[in-house]
Amino acid sequence: MNKRMITVLFFTLIAVGLLISCGETGEEPQAAADTTEVADNSAFILADSASESFSSCSYRFSVYMTGSYSDTPELTGNLTGSRSDEMGNPLLRIEMGQDSTPDDGIAPELTLTLVSGIDSSYAYSSDENILEKGFLEEGGADLLRPAGYALMNEYFLDDPFADEIASQSATAKGLDTVGTVPCENYLITYPGGQKAMWSLGAEDHIPRRVERMMTDREGNGLSVVLEVYDLDISPEISDSTFIFVPPDDARVEIYSAFLTVGTEAPHWTLQDIDGNSVSLEEMRGSIVILDFWATWCSPCIVVMPQIQSIFENYPEEQVHVFGVNIWESGDPGAFMDENGFSYGLLLEGDDVATDYKVSGIPTLYVIDQDGNVAFVEVGANPEIGEMLSSTVDSLLEDE
Repeated sequence: MNKRMITVLFFTLIAVGLLISCGETGEEPQAAADTTEVADNSAFILADSASESFSSCSYRFSVYMTGSYSDTPELTGNLTGSRSDEMGNPLLRIEMGQDSTPDDGIAPELTLTLVSGIDSSYAYSSDENILEKGFLEEGGADLLRPAGYALMNEYFLDDPFADEIASQSATAKGLDTVGTVPCENYLITYPGGQKAMWSLGAEDHIPRRVERMMTDREGNGLSVVLEVYDLDISPEISDSTFIFVPPDDARVEIYSAFLTVGTEAPHWTLQDIDGNSVSLEEMRGSIVILDFWATWCSPCIVVMPQIQSIFENYPEEQVHVFGVNIWESGDPGAFMDENGFSYGLLLEGDDVATDYKVSGIPTLYVIDQDGNVAFVEVGANPEIGEMLSSTVDSLLEDE
């Protein structure tokens, strides 16, 4: 397995299901000697203002894991970013590599370059001399997923510490040093029970480290830690920073995070909960709605009532509605019964998910009467019910 794939696997495992329960880990991160525990959210009011005060920055980073995944290679590299009021996403350039022996004093080779520009994202692996390019409107931002935990999001958000301020749970945990910067540590417990330890610059109040505490499926405690060094909040950024030009002999691949509208939907045959075979080809002439989901996925559960409403509001001979269960560790049939969901359930859909380019769940597709993709949405959009209804109504009117 090449370095890029190992890096992608590291973050995909986190995003897709190893860290599905965020909360009490059973062991708190080790605090500094001074462990004064006084609730004080004023520190995050200052951090919020300080982090909003700059629109561009550059820094070195280290990302590592503790607990049950402490043997995962450390990720190190450099990040430059810039945001503006006109752009929804920041412009980013990240160069990173893996360090399996971080204490040996040898810096790892930075073999992966990730760039997010105005309308496209790029991922270049120097090991393989392969460049992947994806348009943002087609999910190209997914190419930056390997650097997900290397991005200190709070540097690029409006009201970056609104959640921490609202939690009213900041507990001082003493002093520490990140790189050469003295920091004050604060433990935050969020409304859902998740915890994080923040290290805020003692003088400038800008975060230099965040330790996000989680549990794996077996309930074992672990953390993902981001440390920031050599932070520059007024870097000189050239026009070429967020443009990537690969070597002349690089192989270029076009990336899309999902099947685009108008694409022929891949054929499949799956078993339903009763053991019957269901195939897409047999439903040609009808509209088919597919929701790729899993029982452990909280965002999936959020949209399921709206999918149930679609199932109830349209005749089954016109609109077939299925939940395609993937990446599963529980009992999907029992889950749907217990929660009153009665639309179709298709089992063991992992291979179909690959064909449909599913990289995160929920992912929803509407397939038209001719077997082509008519609609796709990734994530728990609160308006998904209206979006599905609008698509289905339009397809029925065109008959």
